[in-house]
Amino acid sequence: MPKITFEEFRRIIAEELDVDENLVVPEASFVEDLMADSIQLVEMMLRLEELGVSIPMEKAWQVRTVGDAYRLYTEK
Repeated sequence: MPKITFEEFRRIIAEELDVDENLVVPEASFVEDLMADSIQLVEMMLRLEELGVSIPMEKAWQVRTVGDAYRLYTEK
């Protein structure tokens, strides 16, 4: 499956977290800036996995920002 672009990635995050897409920038913190709670983060990860975006669980703890998540995705 082809990798998704950052624009697609941010659209999915905005939909799952119910935030304005313009707030979903690489430096945005999921918790502090996007006000995501743990349930929303799990749901977002599940939705991304359904679309072929997989972030290894052993590296998931490193994800603090949107940019962190996208970098882990594109490293594969």
